[in-house]
Amino acid sequence: MRINERRTLLATSRSGFTLMELLVVIAIIAALAALSAAATLKFVASQQEANTKSTLDKVQSQLNKAWAKVKDQAYKEPIPPAYLPGIQALAGNDANATGRVRVIYVKLKLRQAFPMNFNEALNPSPLPPLPAYVTYLNGLGVTGSSGASYESSACLLMALQRGVSGAGIDPAELTAGGATGSTGNITYLTDAWSRPIYFTRVPTGCPVLNPAGPQPGTNDPGDPQGYLQMAAWGTTYGPTFSAITLQQLAPGNTSYKLAPMVASGGQNNWTKTGTSPGFDPITFTPTAGNTALFSNP
Repeated sequence: MRINERRTLLATSRSGFTLMELLVVIAIIAALAALSAAATLKFVASQQEANTKSTLDKVQSQLNKAWAKVKDQAYKEPIPPAYLPGIQALAGNDANATGRVRVIYVKLKLRQAFPMNFNEALNPSPLPPLPAYVTYLNGLGVTGSSGASYESSACLLMALQRGVSGAGIDPAELTAGGATGSTGNITYLTDAWSRPIYFTRVPTGCPVLNPAGPQPGTNDPGDPQGYLQMAAWGTTYGPTFSAITLQQLAPGNTSYKLAPMVASGGQNNWTKTGTSPGFDPITFTPTAGNTALFSNP
C-alpha cells in the first residue's frame, strides 16, 4: 500500500507545469505567431501589388482605346471657326503656323476629353467644355477643383464612361473586383489599398517615355513634322502652350509627346496629410525610394 501511495503522490506532484516551462511554451508560441503574421502580411502586400498592377493594365488598355479614338477624330474633323483664332494665337505666324494649328488643336482636344482635374473639365479654354462633363459634375455639385488627391482618378473614370469616345466603361471592367472609391457622391478608381490612382496625360518628363540619350523624346507621333520642336516657336509661344495644356517639355529638348499613364503609390499612402506621391503627378518622374507602380503607356 505504501508503494502505491508513493507512486500516486509522485504522479499528483507532476500534474502541472512549472513557471519556467510555461514561459518557454509562451515564448515559442509568440515566436511562431510573429513568423506567421509576417508571412501573412508579406503575402497580403504581394497580392495587393499584383491586383494593383492588374488594375493599372486594364485601365491603361481602355484608356489607350478611348485616347486613339479622340486623337484620330481630332486629326480629321474641321476646326470650329469660333475657336480657331485662339488656336492660331498659340501657333505663331511663321511659315509653319498652319501645320502647327492642327497639332495644337489635337493636343487641346485630348486635354478637353481627358482632363486631369475638375477645373480642366469645366474650363478647357480655348476649347469649350464637353456638355456631358458639365452636366455630370454640376449634378454632383462640383464647380471647380479642390486639390483633392482623387480628382485625376475621378476625371479619368468620367472620361471613360461619359467621354466623346463613347466608351461607357463599367468600373468592374477596370479594377480587380470592380473596386472604386467615393467621396460624397464623387466616384473614382482605386488601387488595391483603396486609394485613388493617379492619371496624367502629360508625363513628358517620365524617363520611361523619354530616356536620356541623343535627342530624347523627339519621337512625338502627334507632331511628326516637329512643328512644336522649332526653337523660335518654343521660345516665344511654348511657355503659353505649356501653361494652357499643363504639358512640360521632355528633358533636354522641346518634345511635347503625349502618352497618358496611370499610377499607384503602392504601399505608401500619399493621401494622408503631409505626404505626397512617390512621383511628380504631371511628369511622373519617380522620386528616390518610392514604391510607386506605373502602367505601361
